[in-house]
Formats: sequence, C-alpha cells, structure tokens
Amino acid sequence: MKKLILTLTLCLSYFISNAQNEMSYEAVTYINNVSSEEVPRFIELHKKFTDMGVGKNRKATGEWLFRHWYGSGHTFVMYDQYNSMEDYHSDSEIFLQNVKNKIEATKDKIEKEALKKDWIEYRAFSNGHTDEVRGVYAKTGFLTVNNVNFDVPFVMVVGSYNSSGSWAKMGNAFFDWRIKPAVDAGNSIAGGVSYHFMGSGSEVEVWQCYNSLIDFATSVTSLSPQGDAAKESRKTFWSLASGSHEDQIYLHIGHVDLEKGVFDLAGESK
Repeated sequence: MKKLILTLTLCLSYFISNAQNEMSYEAVTYINNVSSEEVPRFIELHKKFTDMGVGKNRKATGEWLFRHWYGSGHTFVMYDQYNSMEDYHSDSEIFLQNVKNKIEATKDKIEKEALKKDWIEYRAFSNGHTDEVRGVYAKTGFLTVNNVNFDVPFVMVVGSYNSSGSWAKMGNAFFDWRIKPAVDAGNSIAGGVSYHFMGSGSEVEVWQCYNSLIDFATSVTSLSPQGDAAKESRKTFWSLASGSHEDQIYLHIGHVDLEKGVFDLAGESK
C-alpha cells in the first residue's frame, strides 16, 4: 500500500509540475508472436486497412509502424498520436466505421467477401496484444534535425525506465544529456521523451532515431566529448533510474502520410 501511495503521489506531482507545458498523447500497441513467415502478410494487411481507415474525420495526428529488431518481446509496435484523450477515445470507433463503410461500399461481391476475410485475418494478429497510453510534453517530446526525411527504414532505439523521484527531472536530464546534443550534432535524426499515463508500461521512456543501423552503431562507438552541463545531466538521470531497464531497437516499416492520406511504406520505391 505504501508503494502504491508513493507511486500515485509521484505521478500526481509530475503532472502538476508540467501543467503549463502543452501535452499530447500517444497510444502504443504491441503486436506479439507474429512468425517471420507471417511478417510480410501482416504488413500487407496493415497497409490495406490503414489506408481504408484514413479519413478527414480521423483524430490521429500520426500513425507509425515499427518492426522489432533487437531485444526481448513483441514483433511489431504501433504508435498513434493524439492532441487529447477525447480524440484518442473517439478515434478507434471512427477508424472501424471507416473500414466498415468502405467494405460495405464495395460493389463486387467476390471482392467484398475477400475484404471481409482479410479483415478477420488482420484483426486476428491483435490476439494477445498489449497496449498503453503515454503522455508527451512539447518541450521534450519531439526534436528533429532540419528537413528530416522520415520516408526511410530508419532505426529507433527505445529505453524504458522507472524513476525513484521526479519523472520530469529524469526525462529532462536524458533530453539534455543525450537527445539534444545528438540531434544538434546531426548524429541522430530525432528523439524525445514520453511518460506513463494509462495501461501497462514504464514511467519514463526515451527514444532516438538514426538513418541506419550503421549510423546507430557509429553514434554509440564514437561519442563526442561532452560539456559540464551534459555530464551533470547524465549524473542526474542515472541517480533517478530505479531498478532494471529495457532497451529495444526497432526498424521503421511505414507511417501515415497525412497529406496524401495513405500509409506510406518506408523507402522511395514503396
């Protein structure tokens, strides 16, 4: 009971302290136990039904699909971004209705039946999935290099941590220690911090993106000398890290191009 009260107190103090910092949300869905043979089929169906679900009535401001490349756990992870929890709660039904409407509007009976079977097959991939909602603050949630090209199979490295104190202090410390210097130097193309809001998941999650696995490996093995401020931020971050942590490496499969209204597979020829 003491641990629960402490966790709730830390969570409440975190959100109160960041009340003036604009917050958005990301829904994270982990798809488990997809065999290597099934991976191409899942991607094919994900694109088909994501395209059918896109519409001007949708509330998501971003939809991203990554394949798990290294670390324990799931096969795919999806990140959907929203400006508010109201948008998050309404968007799922809107997506389902958009897909249903397009299936029902299909004139050819054979094509319609094929779509229904594909829909059932696609939904079955979600059996045993897990999910969570995370809070993202404008100041540290998303930082990129100028004119970044996300239409490539870039690498995203995610670290999941729990904190013994202030979540914000821990997240800000990582941002100042690793994310901002790496983006400013062009070693990383993007990075950010998110915080637990609802469902299962770690208290503090940090992520950084690289154009390729080679760029990621190079950034790890050839770190530039850091100034006193970055060193102090590093010390602050590790002083607040509590217990074990997880690191995951993902490959970008594709994302919704909001201007074109389609799920854009990574790569110019896709």
